[in-house]
Amino acid sequence: MKEQLRYWTERIALFSDQSAYEKLFFHLYDFLFACAYAILKNRETSEEVVLDTFVNLWRNRMRLPEIHNIQVYLYVSVKNLSLKSAAHDNRRREISWDDFVGEDEAVATPSPEELLISNETVRQIEHAIESLPPKCKVIFKMVREDGLKYKEIARILDISVKTIDAQMAIATKKITESIGFLQNQ
Repeated sequence: MKEQLRYWTERIALFSDQSAYEKLFFHLYDFLFACAYAILKNRETSEEVVLDTFVNLWRNRMRLPEIHNIQVYLYVSVKNLSLKSAAHDNRRREISWDDFVGEDEAVATPSPEELLISNETVRQIEHAIESLPPKCKVIFKMVREDGLKYKEIARILDISVKTIDAQMAIATKKITESIGFLQNQ
């Protein structure tokens, strides 16, 4: 299938082949939609993100020969657009929430000590994730942050599900060790 994707990509880049573009679109649409939906949890917004990604692909088709794996490239594009869309939606919700909450309403806020402990734990976890081996880190982020299933990741990275399972076990162990949940065993 990689050869087919490469063929379509070359046809799009070299000849502006709309037929190849459509084939690429229909072949990858469901997968990319699932990636966007895992982040956005909204059907319409997910569809918009995928369509925007393909519009950008067409606009920049002359640069396609520089891309080694079109599926990974489109996945990253959809992920980035989804995160940007989610952040925009969150900012809009925060503004509208402030409009409706009165000043005299009590809101349970954590104590400074609780905030310090939770912030420190988050920093430790982020540092542990960043210190994972590159392949392990990519797989961990695709599973935990992007919500992808092992089979989807296996297809994107062209590796086995067992490899993903093994890498996740390594990541989980290293992260828990680094934040002190496990003693050296």
